[in-house]
This record gives sequence, structure tokens and C-alpha cells, in this order.
Amino acid sequence: MLKRSFDVLLACTGLLLFLPFFPLVMLLIKCDSRGPIFMKQLSVGKDGQTFMLYRFRTVVADAMNGSFGYIRRGDSRLTRLGRVLEFFRIDHFPELFNVLKGNMSVFGPTPEVPAIVSLYRPKERRVLRIRPGLLCPTSLFEQNGWDEYPENPEEHRKYYIENVLHRKLEQELRYAKYVCFKQDLKLVKDGFVRLVTRKIQDSLVKDIKSVSFILPHDIALVTISYVLAYLLRFEWTIPKNELQTLEIGLIVLVPLRILVFTYYRFYKKLWRYLGVSDILTIVKACTVSSVLFAATVLFLGFNEHSRSVFLIDWVLCISLVGGFRMLLRFFSEHLKEKAKPLRYVFIVGAGDVGEMLLRQLNKTSRDRYRVMGFLDDNPSKLGLDIHGVKVLGSTNDLTELVPLYHVDEVIIAISNISSEKIKKIARLCERAGVKHKFVPEVHDLLSGKFNISKIREVEITDLFGRQAIELDISGIREFLSGKRILVTGAGGSIGSELCRQIAEYNPRSMYLVDKNENYLHDIQCELEGKNGNIEVVARLVDISNKANLRKFFEAYQPEIVFHAAAQKHVPLGETNPEHVIQNNVLGTKLVVDFADAYKVRHFVLISTDKAVNPTSLMGVSKRLAEIYTQAVARESKTNFNIVRFGNVLNSNGSAVPLFMKQIANGGPVTVTHPAIERYFMSISEAVQLILQALIMGHGGQIFVLNMGRSIRIIDLAKELIRQSGLRPYKDVQIKIVGLRPGEKLFEELIGKNETLQPTEHSSIKVLQSSFACERAWLAQQIRELLRIAYRQNTASLRQRIQEIVPEYAPVSPDKSVQVLNNRKPSLSRPSRGQAKLAVGT
Repeated sequence: MLKRSFDVLLACTGLLLFLPFFPLVMLLIKCDSRGPIFMKQLSVGKDGQTFMLYRFRTVVADAMNGSFGYIRRGDSRLTRLGRVLEFFRIDHFPELFNVLKGNMSVFGPTPEVPAIVSLYRPKERRVLRIRPGLLCPTSLFEQNGWDEYPENPEEHRKYYIENVLHRKLEQELRYAKYVCFKQDLKLVKDGFVRLVTRKIQDSLVKDIKSVSFILPHDIALVTISYVLAYLLRFEWTIPKNELQTLEIGLIVLVPLRILVFTYYRFYKKLWRYLGVSDILTIVKACTVSSVLFAATVLFLGFNEHSRSVFLIDWVLCISLVGGFRMLLRFFSEHLKEKAKPLRYVFIVGAGDVGEMLLRQLNKTSRDRYRVMGFLDDNPSKLGLDIHGVKVLGSTNDLTELVPLYHVDEVIIAISNISSEKIKKIARLCERAGVKHKFVPEVHDLLSGKFNISKIREVEITDLFGRQAIELDISGIREFLSGKRILVTGAGGSIGSELCRQIAEYNPRSMYLVDKNENYLHDIQCELEGKNGNIEVVARLVDISNKANLRKFFEAYQPEIVFHAAAQKHVPLGETNPEHVIQNNVLGTKLVVDFADAYKVRHFVLISTDKAVNPTSLMGVSKRLAEIYTQAVARESKTNFNIVRFGNVLNSNGSAVPLFMKQIANGGPVTVTHPAIERYFMSISEAVQLILQALIMGHGGQIFVLNMGRSIRIIDLAKELIRQSGLRPYKDVQIKIVGLRPGEKLFEELIGKNETLQPTEHSSIKVLQSSFACERAWLAQQIRELLRIAYRQNTASLRQRIQEIVPEYAPVSPDKSVQVLNNRKPSLSRPSRGQAKLAVGT
């Protein structure tokens, strides 16, 4: 109510003051160029309501296109009078009528045309909850960036949409979050201070090296110093008989000091970098010039000149000249325009990590972040003062404290924080309308390598992740250091992360194999850039091409093989059966055969939980790969092992990137079934456990990674929507589209005739199975499968696979719900010991 009253009062005052000049402006516009007096624009106001916005015309009639937003200062389309009106913002005065009508406020977001509003992202549409304004306080005193616009006026709209619009909306959303009259006044005050500061800096710092800037100031300071010395000596009343001496002294002193200053290269220095040596130079120059001045005065016979004036003038000259240069450095360092606006933050966690973060922010990022307080759930820490910042409350107080302190971000600074705690803080931040981020690694804080870019957004892996994994680092290093290592599928999500982590253990050579040229090139460049002492060889090889694969093994003789290459998408596998069999079955068979033939020491097959009781061609192809690898392991000297796990978060083409893209497009987010669940772990966690399993394997074993509890996909979708600052079903819809061919409701970790046994590592179990096949028989079956697959007889192919893998049960999406619902109770409730191993509880 107060804000609206202020709007009406200001609009009435402005119109009363300017109304007498309206006829004159209107007459000048008509005389200056042909065309109407006013420009009009259909604009979008509060709650999406449209209204007509009027301004005085500032452009030629041909340039009027129903939108004001793309006319830049100095635009060739501006009329002569228009340049004046635009410079003094007189063209905006008719908008005061819109303020009186209630369409606009004095302060508020910039009014936009409907075509631009249609480009708003869901989150950005919140800006329509308040009235647009004549002036937006968040940008009122900022530089408008007109110099960055292209010269061609036809390109202004495109540039505005691509480079200005969303950045502007981010500022306006910050304003809209706490809109009130008090905030308007505060933002205007802060903006005015920034404007004055920038003008001072432009005046004092821009050309402080030049003689034209420094010399006049030195002349003034030398004069002031001498006159002030006389005033101090004679207690602010200079006798008449001393005035002539003062005048003659000035005539001698000023040129003399300037000559000495020039000799000491005062006008060749960059005073913004003032140091101790520069201060000593100032003292030396003032001393020398004072001695020469005293000698000159006495030589000229002015014996009545006060001796104390020489001493006072010397002290004052050092203080004024030196102080002026220190002032230049102060403005250069502390009042320079910030690259990004200051952000007010809370730190969650008043422990060692939070304290270290505060110190590093104060040391390296004071111009970017201002810590307003700590939040900690330990009651004994309430009210504590840490480096001048208080513990204001617990995380439960977050929603009340955020608006009180106008906080923009919350930084979580707790080591070994649980995913449930992160979720709780995320929910509170969502309710408070602020962003939440994660502190960098603690070792970066300790080592001082901290920088702002390492404060990252809370990722989905943080919300569904587990505690840090304990690895046998020395054991893994002993296995990998100095070895020749091959990674197939090196460009994929798992393969590329394997390459990154393996490189940390200093292998002799890394051989990267993939079919995808772009992904392979990316990981090759990354490894070569970080690990110059490791030989990195990248080859485009199709693992189903026997001749090319043999040449590769002959040429490079790898000692350790990680086989991650596979076709992984279930729906594509159902419609392209020949490719699934060729890549996942034949490809694995060839890599395994050559690893055996060329006496590779260790081989790890990356498998999936979709191989358990498979219902899809992709899943059963991975099961066939497992069976063949175990068959070869029984008669080979190579240590063949298999690692089986569920989905990895953020892998290429998986649910998370797909959902994020759908959210960015405004939805809907598509989920196949409301009850569908999957096991998840982060890519880095999966790779760490793969490396740990490598050193534990004794040949022919299947290791199952502890996947924790399964997650409903619809819950994952909701969490991602919330993490984007939006509301499920309100801002972004979730659409159920139905199960796809071959897709299960629930994945399993162990199949029929399989049991899990513990290992020395709590996150890795080993699978015991009574199922076995002969290598020669299985090789013959695979050849037969390939012949059927190449004939594209899918029905025969499925039937033939069922003869080899009896647990394979292909079902249609309609039947899969019923079949799997019937199956789940027996699989989700195995024996007590089995259940513990399966879910890691």
C-alpha cells in the first residue's frame, strides 16, 4: 500500500512539474521530423495483463516497429531531438500516466512486449507477479552495455534476446523477491553510491599515469601545503608584512618542487601500485626540494622568512603529496567496479570446514560474497562469533532468516554430510527462494587452492549419493602403475571416468578405443592435457571387427583390459536386435578371445543389473557376455572378472540429462510408469568400486556393487524440478507415458540360482552361481545367434536366446507390469542374509 501511494504521489508531482513543457516538446518533435508525436508499445504487465505504453517519439517514423527495447544510444535511427530526449530520459515522461492508471510502478521490472515474454523460462515468469516499472532499481545506475551491441540496428533484437534478456531477468527476479517501498529506497541509494563511486574511479584512476592528470594536482597540493604552513605558523592570521614573502615564496617553491618531482620520475610511475619504495621516493623528493627552497630563499636575502615554515611545509608536503597517491591506490583497489554484483550468503555448518570457507572467502572473494551469518544445528554454537560473523540459528530457522538478511545463496559447508541432510536443506532453500551450493573439497581449503568456481551447485548425486567409499589406494596403485592399460568404450560415461581415475595411478600407457570420434577425441585431449608423462593412444576401432581388433592387440599388447564398450539403451535394442547382438555379444566375445590369446593379465567386464532375469534384448545380451567371459575364465591364465551394477547418475542419454533438458524446455517431464524404480550410483563411485574389484578378483567371479536402496523415477523427476527452482505439477508437469518395450518396473541385483557372499570390502559382494557353459558350445551358439540376427528374424532370435539363457522372459509393456509385480515380492524379500547383501543394510 505504501509503495502504491508513493507511485501515485511521485507520478502526480512529475506530471504537474512537467505538464507545462508537454506542448513545447510535442511541437519540437513535429518540427524536427515527420511522423507521430508518440510511440506506442503493447506491453505485458502484472499477472500477464497487457496494456498500451506510450513514450515521446525519438526515432524516425520508418523505424517505429511497436517495440522500444532495441534502440541503442547513438543509434542511427534516432532523430536529432530524439538523442536529447533519450539522453535526459524525457521520452519516458508519458509513462507517468501508466503509473497513475495502475499499469506500472515507478520502480519495477522493465515492461516487455508479448513476443519477448513468450521467451521467458518458467522460473522467469515470476517477474510478472509485480507491476513493471519506469525504472528498475537493480539496473538503474548500472552501465547499459550499449557499446557491446552490433552496429547493424537489424541485429539489435537478436542480440538482446541472446545476450541481455535472461541476464536482465535474473536481476529483476532478485528485486521481485522482496519488493517493497523500503527496498526501492535502499536500492536507489546503493545504486547512487555505485554511480558516484564509478565516476570518481573514472576520474581518478583512468589516467593517473598521465602528466595532464597528476601535474595539476601536484601544483595545487604544493600551493596548499605552503599556504597552510603559514596559517599554522601564525595561528590562522598571516601578518600583512608576511604576505609579500608568502607570494614570492610560492613563485619560487612551486616550480622548484615540480622540477625535483620530475627529476625523481613522479610522472612516469603507475601510482595505483604505490609501495614502500615509492613513499621513500616522495619523502626524498620533498626533502631535497625543501632544502633547495630554503637555500634559495636565504640566498635571495629574505632573512625575515620564518624558519619554522620550512619545517611545517616539509611535513605537510609529504603528507599531502603522499596521501594523494595513496588515495589513488585506494580507489583503484577498493572502489573499482565489480565484475559481478555482491551476493549475500549464509554458511551452513559452523565447524572447521565452515570456518575455513569464511577465511578463504574473506581472503580471496570479498568483492563477490558477503557472509551474513552461520547456520548450525548444534545448539551450543548459537550466538558464537567466528571472525566477526555470528551463528544466527539452526537450519530450521533458514526460511525466517533469509528475508531478514536479504540472502541470495546458502553454501553448505559440512564434511561427510548425508544425502538426507542435503535434501532437507534443499527443501528449506526452495521454500525461502534462494539458491544452495556446495563447499569445495576440504583439501582445497586447507591447501589454499580455493577459488569461487569450486563452490558448485548441489547436484543430484549429492541428494541420492552415499557416504565416501574407502579404497585400497596402495593396492590399486600397485596394480595399475607402470602398466599398459586398454579401455574399450573410452568415450562413454563409464569409460571416460575409468580413464580419468586410472590416469591418477600413473600407468605406463593408456589405450583408448571407441567408435564415436567426438567423445574419443574429447577424452584423449583431456588426458594429454593433464597427464603429460603418460602415453595416450586413441584408436577408432569397432570391437565387432575381428581383423581390426587383432591388429590392435598385436600392436599394443595391453596388460590390463577394462571392457566398457556396449550398446546400453533398452528401447533401441528392442528395435535393432542385430546391433545389440553384434556389439554386446560378438564384440565382447572377440575382446575376451584376444585378451586370452595375447595373455592379458587382468580383464574386467562392465556389466549391468539388466542382465538379471532379463526381459530386454539389451539385458540378455549382457547376460550372454557374462556367461561367455566366465566360460573362458575357467580355461584361461588371464584373470577374467565381471562387475555388475545398476544405473549411473548423469550418464550420457540417461534419465537425469533427459529430464534436465525437458525441464529447461518447460516440460513436461516424461516418466514411463509411476511405480518404476531403479538403483543408482554416481559415475565416480561406480568406477572407484570397479578399480577396487579389480584387485580382489581371482578369475571368473561376478562382483556386485552395493547399490543401496532403489529410487522411484518419479521422485527423481520431482527432485530435479525442485533443484531447478520450480514446482512439480505447477511450473513443470510430469507425464506418464507407459513402459517401453523390454522395460521393467524393478531391476534386480541377483538372479535365479545365484547368491551373494560378502568380501573384505563392505560395498562389494561376490556372486555365487551354479550355472556354467562350455566355451566351444557357447561360441557355436553365438555364431548361430548372429546368423539369425542378420536375417532380422526377431521372433526366432528371441526363441533361440531363451534356449541358451532360460531366465530370459521377453514381455510386452502391458504384460510387464503384471509379471513384474507378481515377481517382485519374492525377489525383494529373499532370505535374511541374502537381503542384507543385496541392499547393503
